[in-house]
Amino acid sequence: MSAALPTEIHDLLEAKVGKEETRQVGKILTASLDAIEKKAEAVAVQKKAEIKEELTKELATKADIAELKGEIKELRAELKGEINELRAEMRGENKALRLEQKIIFLILASIILLTNPKALELIAKLFGLSK
Repeated sequence: MSAALPTEIHDLLEAKVGKEETRQVGKILTASLDAIEKKAEAVAVQKKAEIKEELTKELATKADIAELKGEIKELRAELKGEINELRAEMRGENKALRLEQKIIFLILASIILLTNPKALELIAKLFGLSK
């Protein structure tokens, strides 16, 4: 993109150095401005590439996110399996505890009945075995 000299500068130069020298100065200035603009564009492109590279290193890509989702699904499946195993284990333990509680209850009830004659009479009355 070619830049032209502002009219005030052009008129001032033409009055001081002449028309031909003003034209040469204008060409030199225009070439310099064009070179600066090209250099600025090249630097901007380079900086954009550097920033893109840095962001690519820092930010998660769709592939990264998909990989994490897969890992999360695997962990969920593992956890569900472990939870189901623990539940089954606890059910078995609960059944064993219930059986122990029933046995303890029967033992205690037997001890109470055998050691307390009034308890025997009460049970006999409740079931209608005695008058």
